[in-house]
Amino acid sequence: MLVNNRWVRASGSLQDKPISIQFREDWQLAMNSEKYSICVQIAWHASSIDDSTGFPGIAEQARIVEFTELLQTRLELGETAVLAMMITHDGINQWIIYSSDLEKLQAGLDTIPTNNGLYPIEVVADDDPEWNTFTQVYQRIQPEATV
Repeated sequence: MLVNNRWVRASGSLQDKPISIQFREDWQLAMNSEKYSICVQIAWHASSIDDSTGFPGIAEQARIVEFTELLQTRLELGETAVLAMMITHDGINQWIIYSSDLEKLQAGLDTIPTNNGLYPIEVVADDDPEWNTFTQVYQRIQPEATV
């Protein structure tokens, strides 16, 4: 596999609401390979939000975790895609995925079981060979350099 499965988590607040951002530790290997030029963003709008945390309710979180695992196993098969980042904020979970082949990514999405109903997701894809979508978020969460 091109990238390992170690994740880095950044937590904080955005507009007075908690935010959690997770990204692949060695994401630069995938970016530098120049293999993944299509950015696919998947958004899950939670139907239940825990008022104390701003994150989806416990039951919905379990489905989101399951969906995340399925995304990784189904989309990263054959190294045609890499799940690079996950963002949770204000009841929205977002996955940023880079792919080399949109048709294969769609085929991978189609293999995700929907036994418990369809997932409440929206999917958009754009050409992004420079990984601008990822790096804009990544740069915002880097600690300020001290001189």
